[in-house]
Amino acid sequence: MHRRGCDRQDADPSRPAGTERATDWGVLTVARDGAVILCYHRVAEGVEDPFQLCVSPHNFAAHLEEIVRKREPSTLEDLSIPSRRPRVVVTFDDGYSDNLVNALPIAQAKGVPMTVFVTSGLLSGQSEFWWDRLAVLLGSRPTSVHEICLPIGGQDVRITLGRTSFHADLNAVRHHLLPRSVQEIQAALDAVSKAWSVSSTPPPDARLLTPPELLELAAPDNVTIGAHTVDHVRLAGRSRQEQLDAITTSRTDLEQFLHRRVSQFAYPFGRLDDFDDWSVEAARDAEFDLACTTVPGTARPSADPHRLPRRMVMDWGRTRFRAQLQRWRVG
Repeated sequence: MHRRGCDRQDADPSRPAGTERATDWGVLTVARDGAVILCYHRVAEGVEDPFQLCVSPHNFAAHLEEIVRKREPSTLEDLSIPSRRPRVVVTFDDGYSDNLVNALPIAQAKGVPMTVFVTSGLLSGQSEFWWDRLAVLLGSRPTSVHEICLPIGGQDVRITLGRTSFHADLNAVRHHLLPRSVQEIQAALDAVSKAWSVSSTPPPDARLLTPPELLELAAPDNVTIGAHTVDHVRLAGRSRQEQLDAITTSRTDLEQFLHRRVSQFAYPFGRLDDFDDWSVEAARDAEFDLACTTVPGTARPSADPHRLPRRMVMDWGRTRFRAQLQRWRVG
């Protein structure tokens, strides 16, 4: 990223009022400390949340109040612009329906912009994510069943269940599924659901945005829609062409649907082992202006715009969230 307005060291009488010189304290603070990009997924309460993706509406409102109180609520496009106060960017991954129903009204009331990285498969009927199916499936496991048999990669992968905790089971199975294609994963879950004679349909609260809801979410000025691949595939380990197709198609689909340019991208899952150099190259080749990871860190002016770090947010109360912001050095 490049810092606009940070090269001049002398007074500039032509500078508009409200924009400071590079030697002003506020500009130097931003140049040194950078900005924090927050990563949310869902805003909901009273729901099953085994992956800890949900922040309650009450806590989300408190988070935004804390951001407004001492910091500069910003968009990703603002990152290269100097600011007197530390910038904080609110982003959401995946495209759950509660981003519209619960998160947007709160963000509008608090005057905070938000970016939503949408999995474009919802435009063609995708209404659920496989990890939500997995959670329901394991939660419905018959008491007489002590292992799961996953037909993946041309073989049956057997994983013992019930030795420690539900979360341990969840993580063990997820670990085996994550490298597979989404089609393979869904087929494996279908097979297990049939073998166990149980449903794996996620609850209604875990559904994705419908196309009309996406249009409604995209309408306000304080919302930016970004791309998040077609089906939320883990990119690492895929061929260069597979990655380029997954990334480029998500942008094309969203642009055709929204009738506007989609210039921002987020890598699915986003950790260091979830994407690779080909992923970054594909994001650049797809002509995204920037791309976000979930690698913890601060987005400094010198950061690679296609490897922007983000901070994962959990269902923290006001005091804990305030402490996190201070720990992340944003005020």
